[in-house]
Amino acid sequence: MSTFLLDLQTVSAPLELDSDSMELRDGPAVQEPGGFHGPSAGSGGLGTALEEELAMITGERGAEEPSDVEAPGLGRKADLMQLSRQKEKDLVLAAKLGKALLERNQDLTKQYEKMHKDLSEKLELLEQEKHELRRRLKSREGEWEGRVAELETDVQQLQDELERHQVQLREVDRDKTKAISELSEQNHRLLEQLSRAAEVERQLSTQVHSLRDDFREKSMSTSQHMTRLETLQAEQGLEIKMLSERKMELERRISAVVEENELLQNTVDHLRERTLVLERQCQEKDIQVRQSQLDLQEVQTSHRQLAARLAELTEEHSLQTLTPHPSSLLCEIEQSMEQEEQEQEREQLRLQLWEAYCEVRSICSHLRGNDVTDSALSTDSSMDESSETSSVKDVPTGSLHTSLLELKRLTRNLVDGNESTGSRRSDEEALEDHVRKMGEELREVRELYQSEQQRSHGREEELQQLHSQMALLSVEMCSLQEENEQMRAMAQVREPSEQLQSAIRDRDDAIAK
Repeated sequence: MSTFLLDLQTVSAPLELDSDSMELRDGPAVQEPGGFHGPSAGSGGLGTALEEELAMITGERGAEEPSDVEAPGLGRKADLMQLSRQKEKDLVLAAKLGKALLERNQDLTKQYEKMHKDLSEKLELLEQEKHELRRRLKSREGEWEGRVAELETDVQQLQDELERHQVQLREVDRDKTKAISELSEQNHRLLEQLSRAAEVERQLSTQVHSLRDDFREKSMSTSQHMTRLETLQAEQGLEIKMLSERKMELERRISAVVEENELLQNTVDHLRERTLVLERQCQEKDIQVRQSQLDLQEVQTSHRQLAARLAELTEEHSLQTLTPHPSSLLCEIEQSMEQEEQEQEREQLRLQLWEAYCEVRSICSHLRGNDVTDSALSTDSSMDESSETSSVKDVPTGSLHTSLLELKRLTRNLVDGNESTGSRRSDEEALEDHVRKMGEELREVRELYQSEQQRSHGREEELQQLHSQMALLSVEMCSLQEENEQMRAMAQVREPSEQLQSAIRDRDDAIAK
């Protein structure tokens, strides 16, 4: 530590400034302009200012030397003046340099004092830390001595415990040898038992293989039956779905036909009213024509024949307007008869659906073993067949689909049950018979639906024809109305001879039409 402090003192000692050192430093500063560097950069811009002044002085001297060379013939007076000026400048420069060096020396002394103070503080801190470390070392040495004593006591205790454990291990070895002998005897007995159990296991495995073969055969037969039943049920479900969709389509078409019939009936009624109005107008026109004929008879008796012919023409026109009534009545009668036939066919289809529903319910009750419900269903079905209106109301919308699902569930339960093969085959044959009957009935219902569709198409065509006939009748009525208006205008404007000619032409046109 002492050597370290001595080195710091020698390094941090400030440089002593005197005139000799200043002269020595001024020499190279003058010879090398711009190369002056201060010992430290702590005094701010002092070094840079001194360097600038020295550079200026050297520049002036360099400028004066060539002037001296160029003008050697100047007088001594000028030389003396220059020398005096140069000395004055050197003195000023030396004063400035001395002042700057003094300021720098002061700064360096301040820095030295500050560094010495910091160093003394650090030394004090190091001494304190050294003292603290010594104190801790002493405390730790005491602790370690106590710890070593404790560890020695622990080692002694562990040695005692080790001796006890060795004694116990010897006893355990003795017990272990005894247990090994006993276990060897037990293993011998267990080997004998295992040999006997292996023989029993072989016998059981043979029995299990035989039972598995039987079970596979039974499962194959049941799976085949189940696949057949599922295919049949799927076909039945598809057919029932198609029939229900067709039924809905037929009902929609029937409702549309009924609406069209109502519209046609309304149009017919409207046309009847129009015909009545036209008849009244024709009658009024007839009266007007008769009055005009009377007036003409009073004026000219010669025109009576023409008036009679006009009356005959008007009577023919009235007969032509009255002819559509019987045709419309016949159409109404035919429509009513067709509606009655449609209602009868609907009732037949509903009865067939009710019979199929009753048969499915009877099959389900037979599978459950409910004879009482079966008899009740049979009585209900007979009563419902007798009364058609009640049967239609008693059948719900999705009951046939639910009953078929119940039949499928019962068949699965029947196949999964532990019944005998003979009874199962008889039940399957009965189910197949019922399924065949159901398929035949569904085919009949399908044919009835197809026939009903064909009839509905025919009725639609008839309705279209009626529409066309009604359009023709309306056109004819319009033409007749126009002819009546023309006749009225002719009667009012034209002369009797012209009226006769126009009436003859109109009659010829009507006959040609």
